[in-house]
Amino acid sequence: MAVTADPIPPPFFSPYLDDQLSKLAAKQIPWEGYQRAKLLSQEECSLLRSLEKLPLEQRGTVFATQGATYAKLYIDLLRKLQRVDTVQAVLVSISNMLVDVSTIAYFHALSTEGESADPYAPIVKCLAMDTDEEFVHLESLRILALLIATDPKDFPPHLMGTLLASLSTLLNGSRAQPRDIAAQVLNAILGKKQFRQAVWQEGEAISGLVKALKGNTAPQQQYSAISCLWQLSFEQVVAEGLDKKYDAVALLTNIAKSAVKEKVIRVVIATFRNLVTLAPSANLPSMFMVKLLPFVVSLQDRKWSDEDVVEDLDFLRDELKARLDGLTTYDEYVSELESGHLVWSPAHDSEDFWKENGVRIGSEADGKVVRRLVELLKSNSSPTVLAVAAHDVGQFVKYGGDKSKKIIADLDGKTRVMELMTYDNPDVRYQSLIAVQRLMSQHVA
Repeated sequence: MAVTADPIPPPFFSPYLDDQLSKLAAKQIPWEGYQRAKLLSQEECSLLRSLEKLPLEQRGTVFATQGATYAKLYIDLLRKLQRVDTVQAVLVSISNMLVDVSTIAYFHALSTEGESADPYAPIVKCLAMDTDEEFVHLESLRILALLIATDPKDFPPHLMGTLLASLSTLLNGSRAQPRDIAAQVLNAILGKKQFRQAVWQEGEAISGLVKALKGNTAPQQQYSAISCLWQLSFEQVVAEGLDKKYDAVALLTNIAKSAVKEKVIRVVIATFRNLVTLAPSANLPSMFMVKLLPFVVSLQDRKWSDEDVVEDLDFLRDELKARLDGLTTYDEYVSELESGHLVWSPAHDSEDFWKENGVRIGSEADGKVVRRLVELLKSNSSPTVLAVAAHDVGQFVKYGGDKSKKIIADLDGKTRVMELMTYDNPDVRYQSLIAVQRLMSQHVA
């Protein structure tokens, strides 16, 4: 078939996987034995042997005239072969062929010329092979990333579960090299909306990325993981839920503050721009709590090689500043509650604040603010958050009016602070004790 344009493959860097590929490429496979076993035809065996005789750099001339034949041959072999060594050999052959990006289209064309799930189904089948030879899984993923990222058609939906399960297992694993390969594969396929939506719904892959970012991760691996989050953040549902579910704003801010590579900061800032643009109400509270605006302003003093960073920083500065202007202490308190990142900010310890706003906290928006306070008390595991929330419950009971005790009790807040009186953190125990005393007293001073 005629190839009209070379697709642009995604970047992929893994000396670890390249080394395994080189070692396997040097091995001889007894294709004639498979021919005698009726697993290969004589023609297929001849095709394999004739190509093996040529150095890699000379194979392009063969693919120019027989590329479609070899693409179909390799996919058919993966479909029917079971032995690990032969599957590895076929995967090596596919990878060597795909070095010439003009051959990618031959594999894409298989979906219209043969099986509708080709070329993907036989490669995805390799992900489910029960073998300790990790090359089968890792190289299959790399090949899939290249084909998916350059394919204008959707990936077969019935194969999605196996692919995402394989990626999630590696991303949540303890070994750095396979985890990095999985992150690069995910990064490549997230350019397609179909995968952004599926990955968000699946969730485990994102959990693995976040877990890696919380560890001692090298800059390149940080960049790969955050690039995945950045691509995901183009989806409305992701922008609305990323911080709430994964505490992403605080995590990415901390990474950016200590980053030594410009590209890490660049992709964090780009992610924040998406979050502010698509879901400001879901993300601005956390951005205020981590003091993102001063950090953004400090970044503007630096020299940047990428003009996009300058534009994103200007956007964030203007948006954050516009939202902060006119905020009252009460607004800041509500934003802090919405973010879930309670700290000992001035409002909590200010008797004047509670005298002025105690009743409002219980009544405004049908009690939304006090419900959020009790929700944090029941769902959060941070000792600081629990201590501050227990303290605020006590202050609300003291200053929230005649119905404040009943409001807390109806929300099961009373039961929760009583449980926290035995918590292992002394500050949580102390603040819970004060809150319980006020809840139990007949008269509140």
